[in-house]
Amino acid sequence: MNLALLKTTAGRKLAAALVALCLVPALTACEQPDWENPDYISKRLMEDDPTGRTLALQKLGELDEEAKKKVAPALAKVYLDGGQNQKDAMQILVQLRVPEAKDAYMKEVQENATGYASAAASALGEAGVKEAIPDMIALYKSSDDNELKQGLLQAFAHMPDPQMVGLLTETLNLDVDNYPIALHAYSCEVMGEIAQKTPQSIDEPAKQALVKGLFLGNMKGQNVSKECGLAVQQLGSPAVPLLIQTFKGENKEVQDLLLKYNKPPNFSFPANRTKAVAAVRLGGLKTSKAVEPFLADLNSTKEAPEQLSGQHAIQWRVTEAQATSEIINGLGDIGDKKATEVLAGIVKKEKIEEEWDEITDYQVELQLRQDAAFSLVRLGDRAGTDALLEMAEKGVITDLEKLAVQVQGTPREMPITDRYQFNWMMAQAYAYLTDADGLDGLVALIKNTKEKELKKKYESFIPAIKEGGKCLAKGKPADQADCFGKLLASKDKVVAKKAAYELSRLPPQAAGPVVAKNLAHDNLEVREVLTFAAYRVPTKSMVDTIDKLLEDEKDKGGAYKLDHYRMKLLRAWLENNVAAVAQK
Repeated sequence: MNLALLKTTAGRKLAAALVALCLVPALTACEQPDWENPDYISKRLMEDDPTGRTLALQKLGELDEEAKKKVAPALAKVYLDGGQNQKDAMQILVQLRVPEAKDAYMKEVQENATGYASAAASALGEAGVKEAIPDMIALYKSSDDNELKQGLLQAFAHMPDPQMVGLLTETLNLDVDNYPIALHAYSCEVMGEIAQKTPQSIDEPAKQALVKGLFLGNMKGQNVSKECGLAVQQLGSPAVPLLIQTFKGENKEVQDLLLKYNKPPNFSFPANRTKAVAAVRLGGLKTSKAVEPFLADLNSTKEAPEQLSGQHAIQWRVTEAQATSEIINGLGDIGDKKATEVLAGIVKKEKIEEEWDEITDYQVELQLRQDAAFSLVRLGDRAGTDALLEMAEKGVITDLEKLAVQVQGTPREMPITDRYQFNWMMAQAYAYLTDADGLDGLVALIKNTKEKELKKKYESFIPAIKEGGKCLAKGKPADQADCFGKLLASKDKVVAKKAAYELSRLPPQAAGPVVAKNLAHDNLEVREVLTFAAYRVPTKSMVDTIDKLLEDEKDKGGAYKLDHYRMKLLRAWLENNVAAVAQK
């Protein structure tokens, strides 16, 4: 046989072998495997038998998320076709959260064929499948599966809509000991998002449910005060009338709830708890409508009702002290100068010995007077500096001083800075509030102080007044704001906080951009003051700054949780108020 014939025969044999290979079902059209190609995997999922699909699903797991999303329509078909690959397909789909799989998600939510109904509901929300909302609401109302309901509520949080308000109201009115309190938490979260976008859709029953939610707590000690508190902040001014009614003890639903909780032997939920909780929310909303009821309360005599006795009376007094503290702090947050005289009077102990004697021991007295001092700082009325300086020099917490004298010369002797904590905190508040002219007052205080440790503490406040005075001397608000912005970087925390307080007292046009730029300050104490300042000098850019901050720090715990909650409250307030403030 010659070479040419051999080649021809070999060629025929090779061709025959290739034809036979192409008859293998797994390699349709004689394709070479291309497992890195989403289109190839999709084709295998659509055309292969269960064994081939299993291999394709395994290979799909090796792709990145964006590539996986391209395979979603094929995965949805695998799920909808049923069979042995159905669960694996849904397991991937609930992770992808894409609108292309909406039919598969909805079928799983309704039938729970693979045990992923709750996750599929969340996926519908994250995918933004709004046309599914009516069916999801109907399913929520008809289902007894609390896990599924949580998934649906999580979905609603991603696409809040006014048509959900009735369902959320009903959920918030469920007994927290007979239903998972997570349902109440998610309901407040969704209601808050709806309120932020369409406050007019929150009807009176919904407002009542939200406010009552501030007081809900189950027997395990769980509550939803933060979630419902944020929702009230998102609702904004429409919540104020009901909050004031609650503050005054005139909200029957809330009072009935507290009566239900207020059981012996602890009596932990006396009726005046409403004042403390409502005061926090009214202060957070910065509403001027709360000023008069707050001042009226501070001007009242605080005595436990005669019908209360024993532990019940004790809890009433403890709660009244807490409420008084929140009212004092609320006045500073609201910032109405009508409160200056009353706050200064509290600093100087004008009410504590008589009208408030029943609710104060030396620790409560110390707390309330310090609260009033720093409320004056936030208020920003420099007329309050006289009271602060006077108390820094002459103020005394009588029972604390008696205790200090008793243990003097013993192993339990108080450090000077503990014994005179009230005095140096008044001096610190003075430094935060005064202008450059106040330096002479602090210097005179130092000169008249004998205790070396206390003198040193006072001296540490001098740089704040000096540096603040340099910035105030700049004249133009924009130049002052720029100067204070630079002081925020000071390693001296008192100097940096002084700068943040002063920024809150400048015109928003000048100080707002500086505060927005520095909201992510790396010192959380300084950041807290900047958060307060943002309410006084708001700008639209602050919302974007907060969003970025919350995203960048989402994995941080500890003290950052409280800071981030403050940021969320601020963001809600900005969404409701920044446009109105900007028009002033």
